[in-house]
Amino acid sequence: MVPLYVGSTCEYSGKTMVCIGLGKRFQRDGVSIAYFKPLGRLPVRVGKVLANEDGVAMQEILGLRDRLDLVCPVVLTQDLTIQAYTKKIKSIEKKVMEAYSKISKGRDLVLIGGGSNLDEGSFLGISGKKLIKKMKAKAILITKCETDILVDPILAASEVLGRSFIGVILNCVASDRIDYFKRRIVPFLKRERIEVLGMIPRDTLLNAISIGELCDNLGGEILCCDDKVDELVEHFMIGAMNVEGALRYFRKVQNKAVITGGDRPDIQLAALETSTRCIVLTGNLFPSDIIISRAEERDVPMIVVKGDTLTTVEKIESLLRRLRVSGKKKVDRAVELVNREINFRSLYEKLGISAKYKCRGSIY
Repeated sequence: MVPLYVGSTCEYSGKTMVCIGLGKRFQRDGVSIAYFKPLGRLPVRVGKVLANEDGVAMQEILGLRDRLDLVCPVVLTQDLTIQAYTKKIKSIEKKVMEAYSKISKGRDLVLIGGGSNLDEGSFLGISGKKLIKKMKAKAILITKCETDILVDPILAASEVLGRSFIGVILNCVASDRIDYFKRRIVPFLKRERIEVLGMIPRDTLLNAISIGELCDNLGGEILCCDDKVDELVEHFMIGAMNVEGALRYFRKVQNKAVITGGDRPDIQLAALETSTRCIVLTGNLFPSDIIISRAEERDVPMIVVKGDTLTTVEKIESLLRRLRVSGKKKVDRAVELVNREINFRSLYEKLGISAKYKCRGSIY
């Protein structure tokens, strides 16, 4: 049995997306897997079990049937945090290792969902770097490529993990930076004996959000076309100009949400004349019946929120930083990107496992 720890160098790096793609590929290649999340930070109740949101989602997506208390044995709650700070809790590591032992039985590989850095969980005695050593796991790290200054944590991880560290996946690389990364970052890491197992480009679909999820997170109210809540919004535009300017502006982008004041019917009508997925009306101001009728004709949901435009935009920006992979469209895209961009031949060699299907060679 091979334990593969999938960690990251920062928050919201795309670990879940990569785990979904890897898990689906392993299963396709005849590798029997389990998913294990030692420490979960997103509590959710499933019946009487306190589970982790990622663990529940991965069980469903990968078609696994393991007990949720084994999938994620430690779920971070306020009570657990206080107990840890006051030294009133013991044997966390033992609990994790016992769950790991049970869930790994009969499996070829255990996919271990790590934290946002190798130190996460240290105050509970279950940091990533400690568990990797304890489980004798191979580790890969996901790095979100938002700046050029991203190699320091990768180099630091390599020093800490040594031979356990088998490579890094560069995620969310802007299309106009891919060539630069291939010419500069990848060769640099190779000289440092760190393999780039894949480079995944930034993808608009994976960074999209459903209308329903957007409404829930903004605390809004959908006024019409609530049968469209599963439609995905890929872009956001602010409507705060004159009508002629708004039409030119809105026509440049498809599959968008337009954020504008509820007292701007001119902007609302302009948005409805272009490819708009939904309109977010700020200031708790409701549109006229004429606007709603036009929105219904165009199948465009209108959402009313209490906050002003600036506050609403800030909430959306925060939400977009922590989007999760959910829904068939996003899952399928995650699988497609991982299959296309990850060097599975090299990964399988480093893991010491074989596959029933031929893996392609290195792309770098």
